[in-house]
Amino acid sequence: MEPVQQALDAILAETRAATRTVATALAAADARSTAPPTPREVSAPRTLAAVPSAAAPATHITPPPTPPPTATTPPTPRQSLRHLSLKTLPYVRDHCVYLQPDGWPEPADRFPVVPMTTLLELAAEAAREVCPGGLVTGYSAVRALRWLAVAPPVDLAVSATSDGDGRVRVSLGDYAAVTVHLGARYPAPPPPDPAGLAAGHPAPVSAEALYRDRWMFHGPAFAGVHEVRTLAADGIRGTLRALPAPGALLDAAGQLLGHWMQLKLNGDRLVFPASLDRVRLFGPPPRAGALLAATARICEVRAGSVRGEVELCGADGRVWARLEGWTYRRFGADERVWPMKFTPEVCGIGEPRPGGWCLARRRWSDPASQELVMRRYLGAAERARYDGCAPRARAPWLLGRIAAKDAVRELLWESGAGPVFPAEIQIGSDGHGRPRAEGPLAHGLHLTLAHKDRLAVALAHRAGPVGIDIERVTDDPRALERIALSPAERRLADDLHARHAPGHTGRAYWLTALWCAKQAAAKAAGNGPGRRPLEWVVTPAPGGAVRVVSPDGRPHLVHLDSVDDLSGRHVVAWTGPRPEDRTGTDTLTPTEATHGS
Repeated sequence: MEPVQQALDAILAETRAATRTVATALAAADARSTAPPTPREVSAPRTLAAVPSAAAPATHITPPPTPPPTATTPPTPRQSLRHLSLKTLPYVRDHCVYLQPDGWPEPADRFPVVPMTTLLELAAEAAREVCPGGLVTGYSAVRALRWLAVAPPVDLAVSATSDGDGRVRVSLGDYAAVTVHLGARYPAPPPPDPAGLAAGHPAPVSAEALYRDRWMFHGPAFAGVHEVRTLAADGIRGTLRALPAPGALLDAAGQLLGHWMQLKLNGDRLVFPASLDRVRLFGPPPRAGALLAATARICEVRAGSVRGEVELCGADGRVWARLEGWTYRRFGADERVWPMKFTPEVCGIGEPRPGGWCLARRRWSDPASQELVMRRYLGAAERARYDGCAPRARAPWLLGRIAAKDAVRELLWESGAGPVFPAEIQIGSDGHGRPRAEGPLAHGLHLTLAHKDRLAVALAHRAGPVGIDIERVTDDPRALERIALSPAERRLADDLHARHAPGHTGRAYWLTALWCAKQAAAKAAGNGPGRRPLEWVVTPAPGGAVRVVSPDGRPHLVHLDSVDDLSGRHVVAWTGPRPEDRTGTDTLTPTEATHGS
């Protein structure tokens, strides 16, 4: 066996082993979610209404003059500007959300973000400048408003305002806000919480596997979970190691809390911290390397968030910190999005379909989840093009790139390319606006894509030009009959409907399918039907396909399929060289497409 092939086989074996470990851990975890507690009713505060006085005496009494209101001058915020980058915060290199190939040149593609708990440290520095000499005894009203990425570098406007009572309100640009509590000494620690966890059992994922198998994206500077001991219906216990990076210890506490969500939530297990009601510190920061016992409890599970609390105790058993009301936001992550957290180089959101094409569905319901998917798939130059799209156009544009990249990656995997990350494939366009796969791995490939509603489709091929189209089954078949289909083609639609009606939605389906076939053939020919759709002639072909002849007489064998979605039934039509020649190797792929999905 060649050395290159041996190395490739080793990489794939390691990836398969990691995937099996993740699947085993998920199967072992109790997937029942914690029901949210019943909300408490809170009475509205009472107010005293003015009571009419008794009848006044006849004599007029002049009331004393009302003193002018006392003017109070609000405290003046202390303003500063901090330049943040991977040079000024080098440890953030170990807090990159996305995995990329070794040696990847663009650090922004890894999305290095400042942890919420490191933002607390930045806020504490600003607070101590306002109130020098005070000890940081805690934080409250912590709000992470958006991710603070430091590649490319950013200048962070910091504003700190003291209320004169040991509290300093700090704003970190439009990224975060927090109140820092300062005091002359640390408060006495409370006794440890004696309550146990419900139905606890040994945790299925070890601390080593937590990072090795990519449950957590954290590198060594933030890999502070030393041991994961107990998983329960209402919480998780483990041991944390204090690391020198600012905020690393509290970030490890958040990792433990977040790991419960990864194992216990039913769907949407991709979580990030959003807010924190209160952090209470009962002593100075532990020395680097110190071990602390951590108990994380779940207080509330909602459709879009999870709220919990964490208690940290030192080796002497005394409580060092309590973190209360820590709310994590849940992001859309279904059965295709979630695996990409672990092995993005060997899986994708796109669904491979018979015939070699790829289907991408919109698998998110909010802009924040869309942004996470976008960053998973797009490199820096593509993100700039994405940002240049109108807001409503971004989702379909992104879906098209997902379908195209995954179509290319599927083709490369079939050809034996091994791991391929989405960012290694760029989707550009030629001088005529047709999509083109770019990058060293995609050289020489032919590509076509289309999108409609919440769906996108793409097809890649090595041997020659390809075309694909997707259309929702028309609500107005008369329009297609008038402008796009000849009388012979309308009769063909009637015949196909008569033969296949039980599996489809009626005659409108076949009228749409014939129009879709013309679009796919026109793309393969390098243009579109334009204003002359009747000059593209559709006739029947064996195996459920159709043949489309271009105006210059070139035939195209077009295959048909259908896809159901919330927005309705769609027809997919694609054409190109033989599917078995798609990879340009001896590897065989499915050669016959069937109707229906």
